[in-house]
Parts: sequence; C-alpha cells; structure tokens
Amino acid sequence: MPTLKRFWLLHHFLLIGVLFFYSSQLVAQVPLPQITQVEEADLNISLDGFVDEAVWQNLPVIDGMRIVEPDTLDEAPFKTDIRFFYTERGMYFGIVNHQPADSLVARMTGRDSPLSRDLIGVTIDASGDGLYGYGIGLALGDSMFDLSILPERQLNFQWDGSWDGRTQVIDEGWSAEFFVPWSMMPLPQVEGVRKIGLAFRRQLGQRGEVWTAPPLPETLNVYISGFQKYELTDIEPRRQLTIYPFVSTDFNGIRHDAENKIGTDIYWRPSTNTLLSGSLNPDFGTVESDDVVVNLTAFETFFPEKRTFFLEGQDIFNTGPRSLAQNVRGPGGPITMLNTRRIGGASKYTVPSGVNVTPTDLSQPTDLLGAVKFTGQNGNLRYGTLIASEDDSEIRGILSDGTRVNLQAAGRDFTIGRLLYEDTSSGGRRSIGWMGTNVSHPDVDATVNAIDAHYFSANQRWVLDSQFMHSNVNGKTGTGFLGDITYIPRRGVQHILTTTYIDDEFDMNNLGFLSRNSQMNLDYNFVLTESDIPGLTSRTTTLTSVNQYNTDGDSVLAGQFAGRTWNYLNNDSFNLLLRYFPKRVDDRLGRGTGAFRIPERYALIAGYTSDPAKGIAWSLNLEASQEDLGPEIITSGAGIVWRPNDRFSFDLGLNYTDQEALLVHQGNGNYTSFEAHQWSPKLESNYFISAKQQFRVSMQWNSLKAFEDRFWQVNPKRLKHLSPVVIPDNDPDDFVISRLTFQARYRWEIAPLSDLFIVYTRGSNLPGNSFSTFQDLLEQAWNDRIVDSFAIKLRYRFGS
Repeated sequence: MPTLKRFWLLHHFLLIGVLFFYSSQLVAQVPLPQITQVEEADLNISLDGFVDEAVWQNLPVIDGMRIVEPDTLDEAPFKTDIRFFYTERGMYFGIVNHQPADSLVARMTGRDSPLSRDLIGVTIDASGDGLYGYGIGLALGDSMFDLSILPERQLNFQWDGSWDGRTQVIDEGWSAEFFVPWSMMPLPQVEGVRKIGLAFRRQLGQRGEVWTAPPLPETLNVYISGFQKYELTDIEPRRQLTIYPFVSTDFNGIRHDAENKIGTDIYWRPSTNTLLSGSLNPDFGTVESDDVVVNLTAFETFFPEKRTFFLEGQDIFNTGPRSLAQNVRGPGGPITMLNTRRIGGASKYTVPSGVNVTPTDLSQPTDLLGAVKFTGQNGNLRYGTLIASEDDSEIRGILSDGTRVNLQAAGRDFTIGRLLYEDTSSGGRRSIGWMGTNVSHPDVDATVNAIDAHYFSANQRWVLDSQFMHSNVNGKTGTGFLGDITYIPRRGVQHILTTTYIDDEFDMNNLGFLSRNSQMNLDYNFVLTESDIPGLTSRTTTLTSVNQYNTDGDSVLAGQFAGRTWNYLNNDSFNLLLRYFPKRVDDRLGRGTGAFRIPERYALIAGYTSDPAKGIAWSLNLEASQEDLGPEIITSGAGIVWRPNDRFSFDLGLNYTDQEALLVHQGNGNYTSFEAHQWSPKLESNYFISAKQQFRVSMQWNSLKAFEDRFWQVNPKRLKHLSPVVIPDNDPDDFVISRLTFQARYRWEIAPLSDLFIVYTRGSNLPGNSFSTFQDLLEQAWNDRIVDSFAIKLRYRFGS
C-alpha cells in the first residue's frame, strides 16, 4: 500500500507538471494584438493635428487611461481616443483628448521644458523586451518633449529625436498627430513578426494629474517592461543615411575678429539595429550656456552634455542608474565612466612664470579633429564604441615687457568600448556588461575598465544594480564598486539601499566623472507615497540615513533626514525637510594638507509652490542650517512666473544667502572664516512667434562678498578641530566674486532637428577686489565684459 500511494502521488505530480508546462506554453502562444499596416501608396495624411483623415476612421480605438499622479489608479474621468498604424517608414499616432473647453491649458516652452499643462505622449519599447525605448510628446500648442529610456525607468531627457507632430483645439477638447520614423531608433534584427511595446501618457494642467495606459505609477518598480506589447509584420526598413551639415560664424566683440566654420555629422544605419555616426570638423559653439555657479569647495561641478553628436546613441554607454545625474540623490553628481564634456574640454597649458594669459583663453574648449561612434545589437548582445581626437591648441601669452609668446598644448585621443548582454527569457531581466575607456596624451595614459551586472525580479519587486571598476593612470591602479538595491513590497512603499567602495588610487576623471575617491558608503532611503489623505491629492514621506566614510574609516558625511511633501487639492504644494548631521571629518577642503573634525549640525528646509498651471505662479523657500564651524547659514529665495498668454513667459528667481563662517582654505593648512553675503538672481523670458520660433532672453548673476572674520590652522599630525590663530598679517583677505552671463537667442526649427540659431552672449567675471554695493557690482558686471560674442549657426538634417 505505501508503494501504491507513492506511485499515485508521483503520477499526479507528473500529471500536474505536464499540465502546467502545456498551459504555460498555451499562455505564451496567445497572440499579441496586431498593429494595422498601411501602404505608403495608399497613405493620404496631413500631419496637422486634426484626426480627420479617412485612414483614422477604420482603426481600432484604445483608451484604458488611469490616474497615476496622484497614485490612485482610478479610471480617468475623460476619454482618450488613441489610434495608430504603421508603414514601412514609421508609425503614425492620432489621439483625441476629451475634456471641457474651459479646462484647456496651453503653454509654449522650449523643447523638454517641464511644466504643468495639457500634454499627450507615447513611449515606444523598440526592443520589444523592455530593454530600451524612446518617448515623445506634444503639449497643447505644439511644444515638444522627448527622451530615451533604459530599464526600468532611467530617463534621459537630453536625447532629441527626428519625429514630428501637431496639436489642435477641437469641439471634444484637443487632438494630436505624431509621426515617428523607424530611422529614429534601433530595431532588433528579426525575420517576419516584430514585437514592440507601447505606453501612453496624458497630463492635465488644470487638474494637476497624470494618466497613463497601461497604468504604470512611479510608486512601482515596473515601467518599460510593463508596456502593452504589439506585433508588426513585414517591417525591414531600408538602409538609412542622414547627413547633418552646419555652417556657423562667431564674432568676438572683445578681440574684434570672427571665426567661420563648416562641418557635418553623418549617421548611417546599414541595418535596423546598427548605427555608424561620424562628426567632421564639429562645431560646439555657444548656442547654449551653462548655469553660473560659485564653487568654493574641493569638489568639481557636473555640467550636462548638450552636443547633438554625443547625445545620439549615448544610452548604451550608461552602466547603471547612478551614471545619470537625474538619478542621483543629494550632492556629488553622477558616477559615470563617460562624461563626454571632457571630450573637447579646455586644454591643460603649462604657463611659465612671468607670462600673463587671459583667463578665458585657458578655459576655451578644444577643437576636435573628428569623432566616430558605432552602436548595434546582435541577438541579446548590444555593443558600442566611440573614438574621438582633439586638435593641438595654441593661445597667446604676454611677458612683463609686452612681448607676445605662444603657448601650446597637445590634443588628447579618446577610445570607449561597451558590451552588454541582456536576457528576459524567463521573466524579469538579467544583464551583464563590460565597458572600457582610454585617454591618450603625451603626459597621460589613463585606462578604466568595469563589469556591470543588473537584475530585475520576475515579481517586479526587486531591482539590483552593481558595478566593479578598475583604473590605471600612468601605472597607478585603483578599484571601485557600486551596488544599488531597490525593493518595493507594495505600491507606494519603496526601500533603496546604495553601497559604494572607491579606494584611494581609483581615478576615472580623465574621461568620466567622480566627485571623490576614498569612499566607503552605505546609504538608505525610504519613500512612502499616500494618495488617500483627506484634503490632499497626495503626501510623500521620506526617511534617509547617510553613512559615508573614507578608506581610513573616518566619517566624511553622515546624516539622518526626515522630509514630507504635501500636494493640495488646488495644486499648491508644501515641503519640509529636517536634517541632523553627526560629527564628521573634512578630508578634502585642505587639498591634502590635513583633515579636521566638524561638529554636529542641524538644518531645516521648507518651501511652498503655488499651482504652476496658472497665469501667475510663485514660490518661496527657506533653508536654515549651520556652517562647518557651527555658526548659522540662512538661504532664502522667491520666484515668480508670469504667463499672460500661451506665447509669453517671464520667470524671475532670486536667492539670498547670509553666512556667518564661510570657511576657505588659503593654502598650507591655513584657513579663514568669512562673514559672507550672496545674491543670485536668475531671469528668463520667452516669446514664441510660433511653437517652432522662439526668442529667449536669459540672465544669471551670482555675486558674493566675503569679509574676513577669524583665522584657523589645521594640525596635520593629529585629527582634531581647526585651531584658532592670530591674524597672520595686516592685509585683509576680503574678496568678491561677481559672475554674470547674459544670452539673447532666436531659434527657428525649420524641420525636425534642423535649426537656425542667432545668439548674442555676454559674460563677466570681476576681479576679487571689486568691492562696491551689490547694485554697483551688477552694473560693473554688465559693463566689464570678458565674453562678448554674436553667433549665427544653421544646421539642417538631410536624409531618412
């Protein structure tokens, strides 16, 4: 009897297993919905925003929108009629957004500018397996935004695609039409049936809500792998060649000379999943300006890339979530092996004693001889390589007797390689990759290699990212490790654990970006999002524990933070953050002259923002904290945005900081603490002749006046607090920083990714002894310019 019982149990287990196997095969074989194909010869459509052509009338309509911000997942109160089809050239989308006429919010902005307004967008999982995708969107009024995406929600808003679209106000509300060419994105090489994923996103400015279909709130780990999958057949786009020439002229009002350039970017897709791009005599001129920053710390400021060639196809070189600046919480910037702003950056000149050089000449970008990039995919393997070479550069210096001398610097050569293997066959996602970089120069030979691994669980609760790194710079080697874990047990609850180990010798800043080496970090972040609070649309609570040490075991940054944000029914919001910093050690400000102890400190940050969708919106913020030496530092700010109509905006922000003990290293372990006052106004005004023609005026001024107060000395032999010392001399260390950037820019988007720029740029950096009132400093900063340029640039995109 026991034998028969065992046989009976074995038989049923085998039967259950067989049934489970076949049922899973049946589920897997359930056909995906098919997207309608239309022949180019039969296509008669005008991309004008009206969804009224005959081709739209016979297509199925989908909706399924649910509210994800706030995260209620309630059904959307208004319909969204979504239609789409494809041709051999690309995909067309026609969308009718139902809503009352008095609720429409149209605001014209520059490309990718975030703003609360009415907007509709689609994100395409081009891989079909949740591995990479591209998002596009139109706001009512035709302002565009686009992005690229990596798993699961790594968004890169710097990417621009060659798509087009229009919107219109109609009786039902408003409508939009998009055309997305296949040439805009890589497609896996397949035969016959192709799979892609689609997700739609709608934003309503007056309601302050975001709807998506399928519903994918940010309170869940799943995003790109959760898109609705569709099938397409008979898609094998032909080889695509795009030529992107430019011509520019830049007149320098300081030197009274002009520089003319002509060059081109070339993009060739020999197949659907590969892209070869090259840049010949590239121009990285002044059509965009960076923020004006006053940085008195020992850490470098990160500036994002803005050059088209380096942004195209860049996602393959991202090795983890922390390689993107927008994914990094807190100070320090990203940790990335490839910071393309290094390529063509300022040359490093050796300036002999007695030679005077204009500071702006030392910071001028270096001309590139050329750059080539190749990216592609073969099955589960994706790959990419980037090669760039700088030209030698030369500037003028002047001896004390007026004799002119030439200073030269050799250009650098850059090589980057990347391999990434990804697998989604058994649910979830697993991937492993390698990336290597090299910078070659007569004085520098820097190589960095890394292995990165990633895991996304099949139940969508766990995300693990890791990276092992090794550097070799002129024979000096170092290692590093990054490890991130995200766990979401249920919607609205998120746990994030990040670990970092970087040894003292690791160095990737010849081509990458790393704020500091000598790190041993373990940080934890808890986020709770609630959408069922009476009187609120949502409430978000954050708890953070920061534990960062150097490799000697000294705490260099520690803190316990608690914050909460209230989003009200009228779309106003209020945030409050409390911070406690335990005792720590500063081992960087002295630039190697000795570390010193910092006492415990406290901070409070509060801010209130009114409904950003209204014609007049305002904000107030306050930060009360303590300096490294203990005395308080108060920063207050206010901002106002005026939009009297859809075409014009005026945005003014003003921050004022009062510091009692600004600590500055004076060299050799000597420090001075200053009483400092800083004004930082920022102005931007935009007028849109149309959504394709924009006139923008922007000005940013950052001015600080510092008056010496006390003097300090570090003890290089013993770790302790800074010791006060007597005044070393009778010459005051008082200083002023006054930097201004002004830009007036006209931009006309002639066609997708084809623009005419007319730009006037003016800038100044006053000497450190320019003590005047802040009003006089502003006037002097405007008049005593060190940058005065007028540039015209035309770039036009030819090809598929």
